[in-house]
Amino acid sequence: MLNPGDSISSIRKILVRVNNWIGDVVMISPAMRAVRKAFPEAEITLLAKTWVLDALRGSPYYDHLIEYDREGGHAGWRGRWKLIERLRKERFDLALLFQKAFEAGLFARMACIPRRVGFQSDSRGWLLTDPLPLPQKGHHAEHFLQIVEAVGADVADRRLSYHLTPQARDGALRFLRRHGIHQGALRIALHPGASKPPRAWHPERFGEVAAALVRDYRATPLLFGTGDDLQGMARIRTLAGPSCVLPPEGQSLQEMAALLEHCHLLICNDSGPMHIAAALRVPVVAVFGPGAPSLTGPFSDPELFRVVTRQFPCSPCRQKFFTECRPADSGKPLCLEEVTSSEVLNACRELLGNYPKTW
Repeated sequence: MLNPGDSISSIRKILVRVNNWIGDVVMISPAMRAVRKAFPEAEITLLAKTWVLDALRGSPYYDHLIEYDREGGHAGWRGRWKLIERLRKERFDLALLFQKAFEAGLFARMACIPRRVGFQSDSRGWLLTDPLPLPQKGHHAEHFLQIVEAVGADVADRRLSYHLTPQARDGALRFLRRHGIHQGALRIALHPGASKPPRAWHPERFGEVAAALVRDYRATPLLFGTGDDLQGMARIRTLAGPSCVLPPEGQSLQEMAALLEHCHLLICNDSGPMHIAAALRVPVVAVFGPGAPSLTGPFSDPELFRVVTRQFPCSPCRQKFFTECRPADSGKPLCLEEVTSSEVLNACRELLGNYPKTW
């Protein structure tokens, strides 16, 4: 372990291998803040895969960003070696490995980084100088804090953060004006997507909830999603009515988050936008099926979120769909299938308790 008394003077360059999922990138934000505070003079470089870069833009917790383009410039062993050589030339003093894979430890070792700290996972303990036992309980955000605590960082501040660029914020205001969404309107965000289809609640049920909020609160629903979610968003809009606003084509993660900042509530699955909303302190109603809210639920104040889930005896499962459980007739896991629209609507009403039903 690093000696906390010596850490600031001896560590000049730090490499952080960030996670491969948007939600995890948001969940490491308290740990990143602690690193920046513990090593104020150090040069902090992030190594991140292409698809999470947008989630990192605007953050004050790092100085440089190296893209790990696994499908392009860093494809194959020749591409991997090119990346390793670049890391080696940087002469980092410390590697903090939030990503738990064997490859992350291998890259840090082959880059000759003298201090390598991360969890003893994926059979990589021998590649690390400071292999930490993999936590068996607690939220993932707390797990990541254990890594930086091991190098002497103060982890008292556990708030999530998500940083928006000025360009994204300006774009969000233009979007709202263009669609005539005035400041007094109750804005409800809906994100029906998930990392895997069996983790995604039915679009029809999202639509039923949205329609009820339009009817009871005169809410303006704003839909968020990528190309894979287009069919579901179209179904939601059909049920919710013409006041439901679709996202612009090619909307970036920063642009989506900037719009989300203007919303009074997000309804979503267990997904990256759920964690972004928690970081922005936007109230969240999250539908969980196979996942574990205790591990990956919104890391926020209890009054700012509701999780609607079924605590089956097999929860949380290993999500090997469907080798360990049978699907419902709809093709969804039973733990997700049994979450009803009325339950989610009631959770929304709890969080919207301060809003009148007439506007």
